[in-house]
Amino acid sequence: MRYVELLATAFAAKRMVRLGSVHGGTIGALYDAGVENAEKELTGELYRFLKLDPNEPWFNAQTKEAASPSDLQTLSIPQHLLPHLQRIPFLFKPSTHRLYLVVRDRKDSFSPGLAKQLLDGIFAPLVIEGLFPPVEITVEPDKDALDEIFSLKSLEHLVIELVPPNPDDGDEIEKNWKERLKQQNVRRQTVQLDSERNQSIKPDADTIALAKVAASNGKVMATGHDAAGVKQELSTVDKPLKERVLHNPNVETLFDSLKRTADSLG
Repeated sequence: MRYVELLATAFAAKRMVRLGSVHGGTIGALYDAGVENAEKELTGELYRFLKLDPNEPWFNAQTKEAASPSDLQTLSIPQHLLPHLQRIPFLFKPSTHRLYLVVRDRKDSFSPGLAKQLLDGIFAPLVIEGLFPPVEITVEPDKDALDEIFSLKSLEHLVIELVPPNPDDGDEIEKNWKERLKQQNVRRQTVQLDSERNQSIKPDADTIALAKVAASNGKVMATGHDAAGVKQELSTVDKPLKERVLHNPNVETLFDSLKRTADSLG
């Protein structure tokens, strides 16, 4: 599958991506990504590390003042050595194009949004170079993200953005929507609904079905008011799916726990 080829090519490129002002990241490890394993689950690790600018001001913890030029004369850290490495295990299922990762383990943490930012940054040059078609990454939302949107007392603005991957993936509803777009040569569909003045949107079955597909393949955003009259701006992007899992390192590896959780999610 091209998903495996994409990950393998990105890993081989060893590109680093800036993550915020002081961090960088890359795909640090990828296992069993050969052509013969194109249908198998892949495991690997995302790396995050500090990428400091040595030209920025330094602080002397002994004097409690800004470091002086004489203080910095003794500073000698090779540019290729980057501190505070965090190794984030991930598992990728090519058949469903789903990537699962450990977002927190002891002192290490890595949000789903940060993983998307990292992979977007690594894949983008490969797309620009023409090696792969455009890659769209969606962070799977929490199961109640859509319920929260449609349970608003007053739903005044609704945007559904569908960016479908392979039309043969997913259940029948997903396949039908994706096939419709494929037949029309459409890569992205955006539906925007605005309520009548002082009225609330009443989404029909088709709108709800489209929103369910877009939640996993795009995003759904809404503006309205809750039962207390407080204005709400909601998005499936803001509520990523997270599963709290007990892990005993004496019984199983972190990768085993990750696989167990991924299999339970489907």
